[in-house]
Amino acid sequence: MTVTSLLLPRLPGRCIRALAGLTATAAPAGLRARPLHTSVAMRTAVFRRAVGFAANTALRDRHAEYTYAGLWRCSRLLADKVSESLEGRRGQRVAFLCPNDASYVMALWACWISGQIAVPLSPLHPESSLKYFVEDSGAGLLMATPSTATRLAPLAAGPDSAASAPTLLLIGDDLRAAAAADADPRLDGEDRAASGKDDGADGAMIIYTSGTTSLPKGVLLSHGNLAAQVQALLDAWRIGPEDNVLHALPLHHMHGIMNALLCPLAAGGRITMLPKFSASQVWTEMLSEQPGRVNVFMAVPTSYAKLVDEYHATVGSTPEGRDHVKDTTRTKMRLMASGSAPLPVPLFERWERITGHRLLERFGMSEVGMVLSNPLEPQSERRPGFVGNPLPQTRVRLVRPATDTQPREEILCEGDAHGTTLRVKDGKPTVGNLLVKGPNVCTGYWNKPDATAKEFTANGWFKTGDTCEFVDGAYKILGRTSVDIIKTGGYKVSAVQVETCLLGHPDISDCAVVGLPDDTWGQSVAAVVRLREGASDTHSLDQLRDWGRERLPPYSLPRTLRVVPQVPRNPMGKVNKKSLVAELFPDADKSQAA
Repeated sequence: MTVTSLLLPRLPGRCIRALAGLTATAAPAGLRARPLHTSVAMRTAVFRRAVGFAANTALRDRHAEYTYAGLWRCSRLLADKVSESLEGRRGQRVAFLCPNDASYVMALWACWISGQIAVPLSPLHPESSLKYFVEDSGAGLLMATPSTATRLAPLAAGPDSAASAPTLLLIGDDLRAAAAADADPRLDGEDRAASGKDDGADGAMIIYTSGTTSLPKGVLLSHGNLAAQVQALLDAWRIGPEDNVLHALPLHHMHGIMNALLCPLAAGGRITMLPKFSASQVWTEMLSEQPGRVNVFMAVPTSYAKLVDEYHATVGSTPEGRDHVKDTTRTKMRLMASGSAPLPVPLFERWERITGHRLLERFGMSEVGMVLSNPLEPQSERRPGFVGNPLPQTRVRLVRPATDTQPREEILCEGDAHGTTLRVKDGKPTVGNLLVKGPNVCTGYWNKPDATAKEFTANGWFKTGDTCEFVDGAYKILGRTSVDIIKTGGYKVSAVQVETCLLGHPDISDCAVVGLPDDTWGQSVAAVVRLREGASDTHSLDQLRDWGRERLPPYSLPRTLRVVPQVPRNPMGKVNKKSLVAELFPDADKSQAA
């Protein structure tokens, strides 16, 4: 195995200079060119803004604090080693596996400074997934820290490996330590020259989809895509240098990378990064009285559910504790947001009772970043179950697909940050497939031109694969069209809405609703539930249906019930419903396949 080690036992006080002359990178073959927004802000890579905040504290992790200048200089040093390892080639894919700390930021910036395409991996991925991502992306180099290197070592070049196997660059812990020790806020001409490149069209990152409905695909995002997505959130959520974002998300999906990492770093803000989500640590940070405490938190619904459980068990177990939580979060926390999976209405309401905050829900995905968001202010306009309206620079459409009786696709409504116009007023609910267009939309799928063409309309709209409703001036996601819209007896049932209802049952703590093939109904509604601790384990389908009759229309009531000890979810809180059906309803899965 070929391993290059970047170890710095004796660094000079201001770190070693790395030269980073940057040139344009050609667009990868097999992908359709897509127009980008023409403003300089949209075309300039967001990481280059770091030099404007050199003296600011950028990050605090479990090891230390780091300024922007310290991270930038050590990232440039690492970028030199990347360029050396790739023999000066640019536009190469660099897959890296780093823990949630400063090493991740330096690895990401080093990829970009050296003109490469970053492929972030996760310690949560099994070996088979890591192998797939490295091979599918055609990574020419791997990067890891001492704590993660053993995971990537089997994929690196060795005596018995293929000639195309990548080398492994080891990022020594002392590089991170050097960044923390670098207290000089001054940046010289080389640093500023390296930050001035205008490279919006260059490939920046490949993010692999969660694969909840198919094999993961690599989403290729340009620097222009990332800049547009960042600017939209900075404008909508008013993220600035005074913000300190509490980061406890995985760093291989857009939620953790875009919302909680790139946005504050692009604004000159601060990040408090936890090694992983811990309900007790999150509460400790949110209730801290220290100067420069966190004031922004973003998480997935599963995390909020765990925080509610921890609240009842510890911090909110006494009247004094409950008062302290509400007083502190209402006065010290500026923004709390939820995404990556549907937020159940009961959880929304519980969180508001505990903290006084109405969670800001938004909708996004790997291919388009964030698209829809509830308003920052006033909180009273954030309605549970809704994801608001389009973010700046983003356009959305709801379309009714063609049918035997309606041979052409029908545009129901179209909207942007200035409002939505109804195109069809036929008295029916405005429910259709969600399409997106704008500078935020990805270039396409890596090395999959057929899949890219399939997901874009002829005039450049991206098909999200989600069914959405526009009602009462805002958008509501009803679920993935392929797995969350259940067609039963001529009705279309939103699995997300049924799940939200079932979570209101006093004995149900988690659930997933799926559609099963049915000879009579086309599909039947099935519920997979986890009961709360201490709840009776004698729940029957009839009891659940009796309870649900007052809350759901008859055709939405579950016809099948499975009680499980745990509803399987990925790190972003999503359920792979195809796998769930295959595991719990094997006969139904065979019927579907047939």
